[in-house]
Amino acid sequence: MTVFERMMYATVSITIACAVGIANYIYVPTESRLPSNTKTQKFISDTDHYNERVLRTLFPYEDKEYPLSVPLNMSYTTADFQKFQGTYLEKREAVSSDYLNRIAFCGDSITYHLGLPGRALADKTVIAYGGLAVTTYANYTANPVYNQSDDIKTPIQWLSQLKPEIIYLNLGTNGIAIYPNDDHLRYYEKLLDKIAEASPTSIIVLVAAPPWGTQSQSITKTEIPVLNIKIDHYNMMLLELAKKRGYYFLNAAEVMKDAAGNLDRTYAASDIDGIHWSVAGRDLYIKYILEHPIPGY
Repeated sequence: MTVFERMMYATVSITIACAVGIANYIYVPTESRLPSNTKTQKFISDTDHYNERVLRTLFPYEDKEYPLSVPLNMSYTTADFQKFQGTYLEKREAVSSDYLNRIAFCGDSITYHLGLPGRALADKTVIAYGGLAVTTYANYTANPVYNQSDDIKTPIQWLSQLKPEIIYLNLGTNGIAIYPNDDHLRYYEKLLDKIAEASPTSIIVLVAAPPWGTQSQSITKTEIPVLNIKIDHYNMMLLELAKKRGYYFLNAAEVMKDAAGNLDRTYAASDIDGIHWSVAGRDLYIKYILEHPIPGY
């Protein structure tokens, strides 16, 4: 029930209670207005029952407790959001960092930076490179993409060879400012078809595209908030796609935002980079993964 509905419910409740009280005062005989204790309890019980019937007639609803809360970067109603149970990865007690060993982290420069020497995923499986997008990821061969090898193979070839237990796919930043969301998601689904064919047993997690910061040099400062609204819509469509295909969805973007909905400066790589993440941003992302694992792990 919305705040407005709750206010209306309370207002009508008070109004009806007052009306019933006045009616009883007017129409109940004087000698019966102060009944015995037994009559008083019955009167109160009957009045409560009557009020409840009237209110349920006027407002036929059930005030349910929903297991899933709608994140701030999505605009579903609470009731509608419940359809994503089993798709949307929820927060729970953090799992061991051994969980990361089961994952192939696939993506663009944001993921690539996590796999560089000395960083959080340096000894994990990272298949990524700077500038990659959903339209270019599958067949990229210009540089080595697997952080544990210098061999030149496409990301799809590596996935076919490694057949990881879990794939976390974090793509969309490159292309979000270019393609309409509908087109972008169509390209994304074509990529998913190729990934599923290459590694059919892998569990796939689609990662929400992160927000951009106002210090980004790629587009003007005034355009960033508009782009971040587009990213929110893109992520909602990505969640729908994950549900459709039986995948999981990781909404790490929700913790990256500042109060205005842009990338928090704490998590930005520098004062002139509103796309890549600082150490704090990278650490927050890994923490979020461990606190939102796939059920059963």
